[in-house]
Amino acid sequence: MVEPILLTDAARYYSLSPHQTEAWNWLQEQIDQKTLDKFAVRYRHPKEPPKKPEPTAGYITPELMQAITGHPASSFDQAFCSDFNDMLESTGFDQHLDAMQMLMANLCHESCGFVYMKEIASGEAYNGRKDLGNIYPGDGPKFKGCGPLQVTGRANHQASSDWLRDHRGIDDGKIMDIGTDYSADHYAFSMAIPWLLNNDLLNVCLKQGFDQCCYRINGGWNGYDDRKNWYEKCKKVMV
Repeated sequence: MVEPILLTDAARYYSLSPHQTEAWNWLQEQIDQKTLDKFAVRYRHPKEPPKKPEPTAGYITPELMQAITGHPASSFDQAFCSDFNDMLESTGFDQHLDAMQMLMANLCHESCGFVYMKEIASGEAYNGRKDLGNIYPGDGPKFKGCGPLQVTGRANHQASSDWLRDHRGIDDGKIMDIGTDYSADHYAFSMAIPWLLNNDLLNVCLKQGFDQCCYRINGGWNGYDDRKNWYEKCKKVMV
């Protein structure tokens, strides 16, 4: 037999105000006992959410990043490397050196060697871009390019937020409440995982090569020469 539960005991953000108590009591009366019993069990015995993997040694290290970018190894802390490695592992890039080189080259270009993890432009140009899911005023600047892949738009941010919740047990409302200014500082690489998967970028790299990797990421050929220069360097350093 399930021990009865009062919704007022389980409620969050409940300050014991009379109108709140009245509302919770009314709701309790509307719900059948079977549903209340199911809720009581789930409330008292919640499932443990999947945990983000503990930081482990991976391909990306501070020393490798120094060799590629020329910036001191101390610029790339454990959180940076762990998030980067997790992105590579979650998308399968860690199993293919040539694909990693292509992706790294493009990330280097998009972020100017991992200097800019947020889009430099204001993002005003993205206001009203329904193709990016920007349907509310101010969505452009709020969800401008995030992380080294420059994940852009409300729709992409929502997809990343959902992925982190479903696959990492991270239900962080600030991703959508604050947008890029928050996400780029906390989930710079994780934010790119759904985009990489949804665009099948690994197979693009493996089957179509570097040029098509660049095109899929950029949607055109902006900065192609710089991307190519980074690619040549990555092929020499990433071995």
